[in-house]
Amino acid sequence: MAKIDGSKTIMTTSLAGNAPTVRGVAGPPSGFAFQSPPFQIDAFMTIHGHAGEKVGGWTLGFVQLKYIGTNHARYRGSTVKDGSIFVSSSNRILCRDTDVGSREIWYDSFLAGGMTGPIGSNRLAANAVIPASGALTIQAHLFDQPQRWWEAVRHNRRAGGKPNYLHYAVAELLFCTMLVAQEPSGKRHMLKHVYWNVIWEQVFKRDHANHVLLDRAIRLQHNIQHPVHDGNPHDRKFFGKEYDLTLPVSNVVSNRPPKILEAADWSEG
Repeated sequence: MAKIDGSKTIMTTSLAGNAPTVRGVAGPPSGFAFQSPPFQIDAFMTIHGHAGEKVGGWTLGFVQLKYIGTNHARYRGSTVKDGSIFVSSSNRILCRDTDVGSREIWYDSFLAGGMTGPIGSNRLAANAVIPASGALTIQAHLFDQPQRWWEAVRHNRRAGGKPNYLHYAVAELLFCTMLVAQEPSGKRHMLKHVYWNVIWEQVFKRDHANHVLLDRAIRLQHNIQHPVHDGNPHDRKFFGKEYDLTLPVSNVVSNRPPKILEAADWSEG
C-alpha cells in the first residue's frame, strides 16, 4: 500500500510584489481598491509503493482558514454639522476559505471544476499507478490575492443626506494555510502549515472640489511566516476544526451587510 515519504514533502511560499496597494477607482461609484500582491504556494509530496500499484484518488491540496477579518472605514462631512459615518464588516469568525457552496475541505474545491494536475488541489486520476521507480511525486499549487473596496462618498441620513467623505480605512486579513494529503479511503495527513496576513491602513483627504484623494499610508503589509512548519499547528483558535464543514465560507461572511453608524457630528469620523 502506498505511503507518504515525509522527508520529500516540500512546501514553499512566494509573493509577486513588494506590498499591498490602495488606488483610486473612477467608478461610478468612485472609490478605492485595496489590493494585495499575488500570494502563491508550491507543494510536492512523494508516495512510495509497488510498481503498477493503483493510486487513483490520492489528493494533495490546501486547507485555508481565515480567523480574523478587520474591515472598517470612517467618513466625515465637510463641516462638523455635516456629520460622520462609521462602516464596519469586521469579524473574528473562523471561516473556511473555499468556493461558495463547496462541501469539501479544499481551498481550490472540485466544485469549481476540479483538478487532475498540479494547479490547485491535485486529485490523481482513477487510472494513476506507481511507476517502475516505486515512487510518485504529486504537486499542488495555491494562488490567493485578497482585496477589498471602499466607496469614496456616502450620504448621511442623520445629517439630512449630506455627503460624507472617506477619511480612514483599515483591513486586516489573517490566515492559516495547511498542506493536506488525503488517501483514497478518505484518511487525511496534515503535512505542513504556514500563517500569513495582509494589512491595509490608509488615511484620505479632500481637495478643493471635494474629491477624495490618498493622503497617508499607515500600514501596507504582507506578512508570511518563515520558515514553513511541519504538521498540525495545534492552534487553540481552531484545533479540531481544521476539516469542519460546518464552518462558514469566508466570502459569505465578508459579503454580509455591514454595520453602519451615522452621527450628526464628527463623533463617528
